[in-house]
Order: sequence, then structure tokens, then C-alpha cells
Amino acid sequence: MKTIQIDTHRTERINAIIQQRQRFGSQIEQDKANLEACKLALVNLSQHQSEFLARGVDATSAQRLGEINFEVINQIDRLLGSLEKLLSRCHRSTINIAVVGYARQGKSRLLQSLTGLNHRIIPDGSEGYCTGTLSKIVHQPGLSQAVAKVHFYSSNEFSKQVLAPYYETLGLGTKSITVEEFARTPPPGLPLEKKNSEFDKARYGHLRKDYYSNIAKYRHLLASPSIEIAEQDIPLYVTQDSIDQSGNKIVNYLAVKEVEISCSFPHEDIGQISLLDLPGLGDTNLIEAERLIKILSEEADFILFVRRPEANAVWGEAYLKLYQIARDALGDFPLAKCSFMILNRTKDGAEGGDNGYRCQKLQSELKETPIRVAQCIIADCSNSQEVFIQVLEPILNYLAANVESIEKEYGRSYQKQLDALYHNISIELDKANGALARYGDGDLLFEQLFAQFWRKLTNNLENLLAELKENRDNLDNEFAQQVENAIQRCRSNTGIPSTCEEIAQRRHLFGSYNTAYNEFLHEIRTTFLGHFLYLDQAMQLSLENRKNLVVKILKSHLGELVDSEEIDVLKIIYNLLPDNANNLKIGFQKLYKFDVSHAGRVIRLLRVNIDQLKPDMNTSALLSPAKEFTQEITAELNIEKQILDTLQKLHQEAADKSETALNRIVCEPSTDAYFMIEEFVDRVLRAKDVQLEWRIFLRKECYQVWSEFRQIEQRLQQQLIWKTLVERASYVNSLLIR
Repeated sequence: MKTIQIDTHRTERINAIIQQRQRFGSQIEQDKANLEACKLALVNLSQHQSEFLARGVDATSAQRLGEINFEVINQIDRLLGSLEKLLSRCHRSTINIAVVGYARQGKSRLLQSLTGLNHRIIPDGSEGYCTGTLSKIVHQPGLSQAVAKVHFYSSNEFSKQVLAPYYETLGLGTKSITVEEFARTPPPGLPLEKKNSEFDKARYGHLRKDYYSNIAKYRHLLASPSIEIAEQDIPLYVTQDSIDQSGNKIVNYLAVKEVEISCSFPHEDIGQISLLDLPGLGDTNLIEAERLIKILSEEADFILFVRRPEANAVWGEAYLKLYQIARDALGDFPLAKCSFMILNRTKDGAEGGDNGYRCQKLQSELKETPIRVAQCIIADCSNSQEVFIQVLEPILNYLAANVESIEKEYGRSYQKQLDALYHNISIELDKANGALARYGDGDLLFEQLFAQFWRKLTNNLENLLAELKENRDNLDNEFAQQVENAIQRCRSNTGIPSTCEEIAQRRHLFGSYNTAYNEFLHEIRTTFLGHFLYLDQAMQLSLENRKNLVVKILKSHLGELVDSEEIDVLKIIYNLLPDNANNLKIGFQKLYKFDVSHAGRVIRLLRVNIDQLKPDMNTSALLSPAKEFTQEITAELNIEKQILDTLQKLHQEAADKSETALNRIVCEPSTDAYFMIEEFVDRVLRAKDVQLEWRIFLRKECYQVWSEFRQIEQRLQQQLIWKTLVERASYVNSLLIR
């Protein structure tokens, strides 16, 4: 900023100070706009982060998104709050000077001297704490009498800003109390641990005796609209000791939030000056210290600490505490650059007598304390001319000479915060910039998904193979049951004639017992084998069930590539495989073609054990085809009975042999299944270059196998949106640096 040439005319000097501050405010406004734009960009990013994480993204992107900390948005909010206060200060058309001090130190006398107002408007009673509420006194040239505007608490403000601090600090309950509840029910007694504190008892007395006992007198003012009053009515809303015509105390001040008083100061050419009259500190009224902090941080441009040195005066704890309250209110801004200490000089005849020596002593000792102010001035606060020359003139001169450095101090303070915020935001934006860097990358996505596929496929197939190996020598329960059922059917449905008469009839049909006998052998044999024809299929079905275990595993990893529930899944995959996927094609082909039923394995085994049921192989025939029988001979030999017994015996032998043979193969489906699956696993997992064959195959079919690939276009669009948001946030963040 350029140094402004200050005219000697007081009004022009003050106006120049205000203009200088307003130019600084323009800079703050731009920073505020940049911060708000930055916040909006980060909020958009935060919302998209939540949407991505809720929708589900790949693990790497999810981890990177989760690492972005949007706490910086709260940091922006806090800084925006500070800038709002700073803007309010810069936009003001007055220089606000706050007068701070304990009761009966000359604070009110100083204000009277500066404003020309009397002791009724600015109370300075010798007893108690006369000023009951905050007063803002504004210089308005040409007014013959003071006028005021009174602002009242709303019921909600009164509850939160007045009652709640008492209840919380004194431990009277954590529940927020409304004005209605407070009016109906007196405050509960002090907790036991608070009863020994004189300070807490005094605070409790304010709450109980002032606010509760008098609520009927001031409650009607709460939530009332602001009112404008004449000079003579100002004491009714400002002072604590006003009384009505009946001698009753007026307590309107308890409902007053603040009073704005306009009057013509004695020196009318001082320009746009406003004085803030704070209630005297030292009172145990809880809310006054908090109100002081709020006023100092939001409304004061300059602070006057006022003290009247008493006998044996020292810079004790009370004054150090008062200074600390003000310093805390201003935060990082150095209080030393915008405050004066006024030592109130009294003379003989005044209360305390001549304290000139004590003033000089405290002035010299001030530098040995933590209290730091721009100047320490000794002046008689009751002397208007002396106050003007020794207090107001030095303040104006000081501001004129130092306003630029003070504004720069403000600037350095909040620019330091801006720099820190810019750095923090940059860190998070760097994370955001790389969070979705590979989200729309199909090659990376394939590698990630293929790695998962290969790991799960090998694990699942190896687990299945291990289970089959463990059971490969065990009987196949389902096949064993089929064998048992076939044996039972064979023994119960033999095809053997049930009576000798049937044999005789057959002999008569062919004219020969031998022919009839051989015919019966053919029928019995074919009936016998017919009971076992389906065992090959039963064995194959057992193997198909094992194949289906492989199919189930494959389907769980191949998405929508195959949607058939049948065994032809293996053939479908085989047909989809590239011609150069030799190992995979062999593996799938052998598995889907593996078939024992076509080999007639069971029937071959049985035929070896039923030769006795074949006429040419039968060595048990009792009849010679050349021998002729008469009826007498036949009856004598009982040939039909012999034939029936022989057929039954031969069938029994064949059934026993077959059962023994079949019981030896009831484990074969388990054994065959193991070796069948082992061959498949070796081909599709362990053969040379087979993983490359899978990779080539799945890269071609990736959109069918993985739903993520069907979303790749959407991913690319989302990635572009995210990138745009990050770039926008980075741009507005860069505006924070000058």
C-alpha cells in the first residue's frame, strides 16, 4: 500500500484512515470470494468421493479415495468466519474506540469528556456498577441532544447468551432452559462443590436476585422490536440504578442487548469516531467478559485501557487478566499495535486525592509487565480539554502514522493462515489427482481382474482335486446303490420258467428238449444282461456329476461368458477358445468327451462271467440232441424238472459271479473321476504357457467375463469428471496465493 499524505485537518485524517482500511477490505473481499469458490470445489469433490466409495470402485482407487481428508473444508469455514469479521471492520464508516476498564477507574469520566454526555447518560456512580449494558456512542455533528436506539434480546438469544452460561458454569443442569421455564421455576440450588466458592455464590446471586426475581419486570421487552428514544429516556435502558416515581428499581437493562447513542461530540471536527462503552469489569456477572471478547474481536479498531492508580498501586493479577482477555479476543493480531493505556490522574479534592506520583510510577513499571501497548498516557479523565489534547489527539496522530503498518499486520496474520490453508489443500488435491489415475485404464483393470481370476481358479480347482484324491479309492455311493439295485432285479426277475409245464410246452413247440433248453438259455441270458445295461450310464452319470463340479467352478469365474447349466458348458468354452490355445483346447476336449458308457464297460465285465448261460459254452447240458424220448422215458427221468433246476443253478452262479465282479468296480467312478479331473487340471493350469493362453482368451472375452469392463465407458466418464473437479479446485486454490 502507498503511504497516504495526511492533512492536518482532523476530519480529513480520520477519513483517510477509513479509506485506507476500506481499500484493504477490497482485498479481503477478493480473498473471501476465492475461499468460497475453493470451498465449493472441494465440497463437489467430497460428494463425488462419497458417491464413488458408496457405488464401489476397485480396491486401489478406493484406498486412494479414502486417503483424501476433506477436513480442509472446515478449515476454510473457520477462516471465512475470521474474514467475515475482518470485512465487517474494514467496511465500517467509523473508527471504533473501545474503552475497557474495571469499575470506578475513570472509564465513564473519560467517555463523558470525549462525548460531552452527562453522568445520567454515561453513569459514573460511586456505588456499584452503574453501566448495565453495552453502549455505542457515535459522533453525529449538529445534534442538540442525544438520541438512542435500543436493541433487545430475543427470547432465544436471552436463553442462549444470558441464561445458558450461568446454568452451564454453575452446574445447574445441562438442558437448555427457555425463558418460559426460567420464569416458572427458580434456578436450582448451587451444587455442593460450588457452595464454598465466593465467586460462584456471587454469580448465583446475579442469576437469582437480578434475572429471576425481576423477570416479570423485563420479560415483556424480550423479542421487542428496537425502539428509538430521546436523551432523557436513555438512563432507563442503560443504568443499573434507575428508579421509577414510586422508588422501585428499573431493570430494563437486563433485557437490552445494546444501545446506540448518537450525539455531537465537543470537538465537532474530529470526524467519524465511535466509542464503545463496555460495562465495567470486575463484576461477577458472567456474560460481561464473553460480551467483551465478542465486541473486541468484531467491532473494536482501537482499545483504551483505563486505570486510576490507587494507593500502593501495582500491576497485579487483575490487570494482567484484563489484558489477557483482550489479547485472547484479538487472536493473532498484536494488541500492542492498537491499544493505549490511560492512567487516570486525579488531583486534590478528588476521590483518592492527588495520584500523580502513583501514575508516573505505574507508567515506568509498565514495561516490566507482560502488558504491551502502543503508548501509556497520563491524563485527567474528567477534564475534557486535557482528554482531547493528551488522549484523542495522540490516538488520531498514532493511527494516521501507523494505519498502514497495522493493516499490514492484519494482512500478514490472515495471509499466514491463507498460506497454511493453501498448503493443506494442495496436499489433499495431490492425493485426489492420483486417486482415479488408473480407474478407466482397461489394461490395468484386466491385469487386476485376471490376477484375481487366476488365484481363485487355481485355488478352487486344486481344492477340488485334493478332495477327489482323498476319496479316489472309496466306493461311489450312488453307483454302488445302482449296482445293488441291478443285482436285486436280476435275482428277482430271472426270466426262468416258473413251472415244468412251461418247459414241456416249449419242448412241444420245438419238438426237442435241447432246442427248448437252448432257447431258455438265450432268454435268461438276455434278461440277465438287460438288468445291467444302465450301469454304464450310471457310472457315466457319476462322472458327469464330477464334471459339473468343474463347471460350477468355471461358471463362478467366467461371468456371463456361459449361461448354460448343462454339461455342454465345457464344449461351449472349447469352441470359444482360440485355435492356438492348444493346452486349453486339449484339456476341455478331453474332459467333455470323457465317457465310459460307450465302451460297454460293465457289460463286457458281466459277459465274461455268464458263459454258462450261452448254449455253445454250456457244459451242464443233460440232453443229447440225437436221443429220442418216449412219454414213459420222459416221465421216468422227470426231464422238465431237471431242466428247471439246471437253469436256476446256472442263473444263480452267473448272478453270484457278476455280483462279485461288480463289487470290485464300485470304486472305479471315484478313481476315474480323480484321474479325469487331474488330467484336466494339469492341462489348464500346469502346462507350459497355459496362463498366457488363458490371458489371451480372457482379454478377448473380458466384457462377457467381468462386469467391470461393461462399465469401462462409464468409468472413463467418471474419471474425466473427477479430473475436471480436481483441476477446478487446484485453480481456485492457486488464487489464495499472492
